[in-house]
Amino acid sequence: MRPRGYVGVVGPGSATAEQVQQAVTVGRLLAEQGLVVVTGGLGGVMAGAARGCTEAGGTSLGLLPGDDRAAANPHLSVTVPTGLGEMRNALLVRACDAVIAVGNSWGTVSEIALAARTGVPVVLLGGLRLFDEVPVADHDVRAPRHAASPEDAVAAVLTDLGLERSPAREGGESAYDGWVLGVDGARGGWTGALLPSAGRGTVRLVAGPDLDTLVSRARAGCEVRLVAVDTPVGLPDTGRRQADVLVRRRLGRRGSSVFATPVRDALAAESYAEARRISVARTGGTSLAAQSYALRRAILDVDGYVRSKDPERVPVVEVHPELCFAVMAGAPLDSSKKTVEGVHEREGLLLAQGVRLPSGVALDRRGADDLLDAAAAAWSAARVVRGEAVRHPELPERFSDGIDAAIWV
Repeated sequence: MRPRGYVGVVGPGSATAEQVQQAVTVGRLLAEQGLVVVTGGLGGVMAGAARGCTEAGGTSLGLLPGDDRAAANPHLSVTVPTGLGEMRNALLVRACDAVIAVGNSWGTVSEIALAARTGVPVVLLGGLRLFDEVPVADHDVRAPRHAASPEDAVAAVLTDLGLERSPAREGGESAYDGWVLGVDGARGGWTGALLPSAGRGTVRLVAGPDLDTLVSRARAGCEVRLVAVDTPVGLPDTGRRQADVLVRRRLGRRGSSVFATPVRDALAAESYAEARRISVARTGGTSLAAQSYALRRAILDVDGYVRSKDPERVPVVEVHPELCFAVMAGAPLDSSKKTVEGVHEREGLLLAQGVRLPSGVALDRRGADDLLDAAAAAWSAARVVRGEAVRHPELPERFSDGIDAAIWV
């Protein structure tokens, strides 16, 4: 999507916790409106705005005062080491269509003054009243405005730039496309990863004992457009699903990660022995693996959600994390997701796609692979929403449940 504008977010590097949180919110709201966030690239307010922008899947630009790119905060999409020192403040202001100042410092004051003097709209968040006393005698000068909250500040910028909130794109889509939820099984239920539909950003982690609870918790804080689960969607009555056969074949050496989906009646059996008997009868002699039967509760949970008549139900597609990672890498992975090497390889592939886990997540603990799988599922869900995904098979199968059976990536 072409950016709707460039908005500078300026403020002290040694900001208070409240100022940083305000900057995070400002960055997120700007990104949701399709605006590029421009900062000085360092810490405090600058890092907060970049972080909020990244979490919403937006683009953030950091104009560093020095010539060391390593000095940039880790949340930026693009960094430019200007080597200009304090003169980079003027470059930042001239690069922006509007500026939001969160808090104040001497550097921030200079940026506000430069913006006002050159007619760039400025919104002040943080109560700085110094500029209220400066007369506006020149037609080129634009007096700064005050805002009481991040929401008010962003609304003021949209007004100054003549932009409507979340306008329609070509084709009628909203400029802000909401979120997708990737889901993987975990101890005690499900783990979920929320990702902006743009397919980039820091995921938000959620958990729940069942799929309905998980989705409800995810929707409590944002609009969820699509759910992608690493669990069969569409259960066969007899034989094997083409989705499983095709993905197993495509994964080659990692194909063993694809379990054959049990026939529906086998999942209804109360014992493993009975399930095996039904499977042999319905598949022409193929027994049911214990590992597949162990997934019975999870499969039926997803099936119940997908077949629900609730009009508020979020659409669900099936994905396979190892297939997701294979597509990211260009080939099936050699490493196992249960090894340290495998965990780091998968994290690196996600990072290369612009998908980050939240700071503080320990990837050396049990269940780290579930978090990575959920994030990969969210990545595929975003591809589905954007019309970039493919499915296996291309023409989904349908069984007696009437549900499209296909694995997306």
